[in-house]
Amino acid sequence: YIQGLYLEGARWSQGEGAGDAYEVSGTICSGYLCNSKLKELMSPAPVIYIKIVPIQQHWEASSVGFLRHDPQIYECPVYTTSFRGPTYVFMATLRIDDSASTVAKWTL
Repeated sequence: YIQGLYLEGARWSQGEGAGDAYEVSGTICSGYLCNSKLKELMSPAPVIYIKIVPIQQHWEASSVGFLRHDPQIYECPVYTTSFRGPTYVFMATLRIDDSASTVAKWTL
């Protein structure tokens, strides 16, 4: 488990607004990436359970990790500080609300 991460320009839905629970590689999860609240640039991420999953053949290998190209997953870079660049650690795969947004919305 990790804690203390922040989402820049977005937030993680929680509670009643998180929608139905879903399963990822045998782990029950809930919530999705959504718009940040007004005037809130950095919102705290919930405690995150990080789990290694087997690589699937259809995933694309890249210099930052394996890209899934799933329209419901945003492949989010995780940094050790708010400064980007050499502080890159890993790529988190975050679920998005497919009815309201697309992966392109979250990519600069």
